[in-house]
Amino acid sequence: MPKSFHVPDPLFASIRLALVALVMFCGSDRASLALGADAPKPGTDVLVFSNGDQLTGTFLHSSGDKVVFHSDNAGDITVGWDKVKDLRTTKKFAVIQKGQKLNRKTPDSAIAQGTIHAAGGEIQVQSDAGAAPPSIPTKNADYLIDESAFQTTLRREPSFFHGWDGSITGGAAFVQATQTSHNSNVGIALARAIPGVPWLTPRNRTTATFTDIYGKVHQPGTRDTKTSIFHGDVERDEYLTSRFYGLVDASWDHNYSQGLSLQQIYGGGAGYSVIMSKKQQLDAKADVHYEHQSFSADPYIVPLPAVQPSTSLVGSSFGESYMRKLPAGLLFNEAGVINISYNDTNAYSSNVAGGLVFPVYKRLSFNLGAVDNYLNNPPTGFKKNSFQFTAGVGYTLR
Repeated sequence: MPKSFHVPDPLFASIRLALVALVMFCGSDRASLALGADAPKPGTDVLVFSNGDQLTGTFLHSSGDKVVFHSDNAGDITVGWDKVKDLRTTKKFAVIQKGQKLNRKTPDSAIAQGTIHAAGGEIQVQSDAGAAPPSIPTKNADYLIDESAFQTTLRREPSFFHGWDGSITGGAAFVQATQTSHNSNVGIALARAIPGVPWLTPRNRTTATFTDIYGKVHQPGTRDTKTSIFHGDVERDEYLTSRFYGLVDASWDHNYSQGLSLQQIYGGGAGYSVIMSKKQQLDAKADVHYEHQSFSADPYIVPLPAVQPSTSLVGSSFGESYMRKLPAGLLFNEAGVINISYNDTNAYSSNVAGGLVFPVYKRLSFNLGAVDNYLNNPPTGFKKNSFQFTAGVGYTLR
């Protein structure tokens, strides 16, 4: 028999030690891989629900009792604070408490800013100062906002082209038969509020609207029938308090159906926000203005009457505007104004307009609108009242 091979004890011990080390290394590597799969990546926020479920991603903001969290897998999630067991952020946020009034002169020391750890109905804000983090009850936290966006909005004055909101609406119809007709309607509404966030005291607001309705019917052997109604206005508000503001305004109206070639109004006054909330706003306003009216004659009267003389008036406007956000993304808006004259009490007019916006897809919407104009002193042959109903497709600017 051949001799058995004998491995020296020191060599056997070395081999055994190397195998043990290899097994430990592979085991620890697997453990680290498993841990890396479950542990959040650096720079990732963690949201733990009250039932124990957990999301990793990015905390976006909170408003009132709602928290908005972005998950790479689930997208944007909105949940109430009462459903949150634990929330930890890696980015810094500013915590604005209920009843806290902020403006550009508010010092940073008056606002809790830092990384967020929310648990047990309390929010702890850890700043770079190293001091003990302040604890704020979640029920007292009105807004949590990304710190960099907060500082930009609070301290910087935006350019004129920044912050515009609004919509563009249009509709048209065409008929080609014994009668040939076409009509179109266009509406543009623009608004710019500075600052454009509800957690800062408003400083100023600029609004501008433009509507135009045009139609024409042609039939052989008869005179063409035309409709042409135009309205444009612009207003600038400067807030003196969070609700009371001074204003300057101007408006232009043309209504072929009422014999009004052009009505111009330029004035200044004051307004007050009676209701200001996230869902609705009601404003009341009044001004003192100069008004000029020019008229045209009714082309269907034979012989053609003399054109009614133009009028220059000193008067006032009293108006209101209302906006309401409805369920399912619907939006209702309404505005009314009455214009009176001090030097010719017979020359008064009014205007009421309302609209309903139905969201369709992303920024596209379906819009319904109605406008009623009243002119107390139209030329001979024209009615005092004019009513319009429009429908069209709208596009929201942002």
